[in-house]
Amino acid sequence: MQKLDIKKSTLKNGLTIIKVHLPSFHTVTNFLVIRSGSRYESPKINGIAHFLEHMVFKGTRSFKDTRSIAESIEGIGGYFNAWTSNDHTAYWNIVPQSQWRRGIQVAGELAFMPTLPKADLERERGVIIEEIRRMNDDPAHLVDDMLGEILFPDSPLGYSVIGTEKIIKSVQIEDFQKYHAEHYAPSQATFVVVGNLAHKDIDGEIKQLLGHLKGKKVSQPTLVTTNSKKALKVLNKKTDQTHFMLAFSDTNLGLRSQERFTAAVLNAVLGAGMSSRLFLNIREQKGLAYAIRSQFYPFEDTGIIQVYGGVNTGKIDLALAALDEEFQKLSDEAVTTGELRKAKALLIGSYDISSDKPVDIATWYGTSTLLGASESYEDAKELIEKVTAKDIQKLAARLLVKDRQVLAVIGPYSSDGRFRDFLNL
Repeated sequence: MQKLDIKKSTLKNGLTIIKVHLPSFHTVTNFLVIRSGSRYESPKINGIAHFLEHMVFKGTRSFKDTRSIAESIEGIGGYFNAWTSNDHTAYWNIVPQSQWRRGIQVAGELAFMPTLPKADLERERGVIIEEIRRMNDDPAHLVDDMLGEILFPDSPLGYSVIGTEKIIKSVQIEDFQKYHAEHYAPSQATFVVVGNLAHKDIDGEIKQLLGHLKGKKVSQPTLVTTNSKKALKVLNKKTDQTHFMLAFSDTNLGLRSQERFTAAVLNAVLGAGMSSRLFLNIREQKGLAYAIRSQFYPFEDTGIIQVYGGVNTGKIDLALAALDEEFQKLSDEAVTTGELRKAKALLIGSYDISSDKPVDIATWYGTSTLLGASESYEDAKELIEKVTAKDIQKLAARLLVKDRQVLAVIGPYSSDGRFRDFLNL
């Protein structure tokens, strides 16, 4: 991997600018990420950060409606989009390098200069409600929301990103205006520009567009200070399969902790890809599940390893027992040299692939800088290489224990007894 040419600066109002120069590229990617998401909400407005992300596309200072915004990028041969997560919202676009100023303008205006027209509120409210209903019809997505509720019962980090239909029906334009004023501050944002930046005054352009915004102190999120504790939630729903998520959280696995790289390797061994233990043993060898995988998510104050399974309802007990066996093996036995090498190669390869994609580069350096991580791709690869089999076994013994299992289940169950028995509740 060639070392990236990265420069960082900060405007007087607190906006961080990161420039990544890729001299051979013909496009420029603009990525503006803000501390906004479900963990910055209260129960009364849960879902407003995601709803706001939709509403900003209804008009900005220079682009008066959705069509004008779309044509401002697509009309020059570009592409744009946005997303909202638990802890950040991102607005990004890719434009021909000759149109780099337009790309900066659109990302900046969407984030900081939306008009939030009241006339568009009801139409977009209907769109969000249909999105909620679609998610509720998809157990694989719904079970993830259920998991958050019991994994972080005392923190907004466990709130649904999209919210509920009841809340979405109740929010008014004043709620959006208040939320935007409170959370969309330059000191809470990072602007990343990636591409051929030769002879382009990126800092000057961003300063001209956003330098007038006032810097201000804003409220920080309520941090998670405890690890996961045994918990269960079962939704009785007529489904053809049982869908479950089983998770563990640990405050030592957040974005500021280097132990998260051990967790990443552990997760790769456990359930990342078709050569992982879960896929080979639970799906291929025992035939207990169609879908089985694990994922690792680091936040700024905690980290999660979670397992998703789509299982034949008649085999759910066997699948969960097999899952427990895999957790125990990781605690009792050191992973083999070959398995460790393969897991590291999978992760390092993913960094190499990511570093060839400007949007991935922007996401890596933008969100990590915003939320407290400091490692470059090169740093991450070195830290992955340092992880030992002993490190993995030690973490597994601390993390993958029954008392810390949090289980969410969707399926045709009138009683949660079998799952309470599994968790020893």
